[in-house]
Amino acid sequence: MANNSSLSKRAALRQQQELEERNKRTRRILAVGAGLVAVTVVTVIAIVIFQALGRNATVAEEQLTPPNATEGYGILLAGKAPQEGTPHLVVWEDFQCPACAAREEDYGPIIEQLVADGSITAEIRTAYFLDAGLRNDSSKRAALAAAAAAEVGAFDEFHKVVYANHPAQEGQGFTEEQLRVDFPALAGIQGEDLTRYQELYDTRAFDEFTTNAHDKFGTDQIGSTPTFLVGGQRLEFYDQEAQTVLIEPTVESMQAAIDEAFEASGQQLDS
Repeated sequence: MANNSSLSKRAALRQQQELEERNKRTRRILAVGAGLVAVTVVTVIAIVIFQALGRNATVAEEQLTPPNATEGYGILLAGKAPQEGTPHLVVWEDFQCPACAAREEDYGPIIEQLVADGSITAEIRTAYFLDAGLRNDSSKRAALAAAAAAEVGAFDEFHKVVYANHPAQEGQGFTEEQLRVDFPALAGIQGEDLTRYQELYDTRAFDEFTTNAHDKFGTDQIGSTPTFLVGGQRLEFYDQEAQTVLIEPTVESMQAAIDEAFEASGQQLDS
């Protein structure tokens, strides 16, 4: 039978192994993110050309704004609006971004819990700069689809479904079957809601909204995804120089980082 000392050593070893695994995963996320920054720089000209082409696409004459949209062209998680004294988190994403998928896997459930218990409010803002670099239009189509899902009350679930079914290979993108049929089904959209969702997606009813969000990504000089902001303060998840994790994938660590940024911003709600 193992004594208490042996049990303590084993517990400490398990904790160390878990910490090392989290550090490795975070380094992989940061490495992908750094690569995306490089893609952003290299494809600036291509982005401008691609945007010009995209804006000439046929869209619905009546453009809509999603329910629970914010002035910054985001969509609120759980429909909870910002309120004085409560930190508000802004998350910038590109739906084709592999680092966004990895960050969502590790921190998405934590953010969902913090929003649910009222500790924070949060919104998702989407850009589609990767479309130019990857030579497809999957990021914007996914953003249009997410806005359509918001219209039928399923934004949070749809957002999770997209990342849970992220392309295995960068550049593979999302098929029309996935965005029109598979993903809404997985998000629980059915019946009349599915008919409405597909109509809104097919007619690009939120083209103006998604374009405005993408333009704000540029004018605000966000630069890369995922980017987490609280009152304009960026959350840093990893210290490259020290090779250490700054925000652990736990409720306590995430809450502490958000609270610190909130206080540093003077408790600002907008980013």
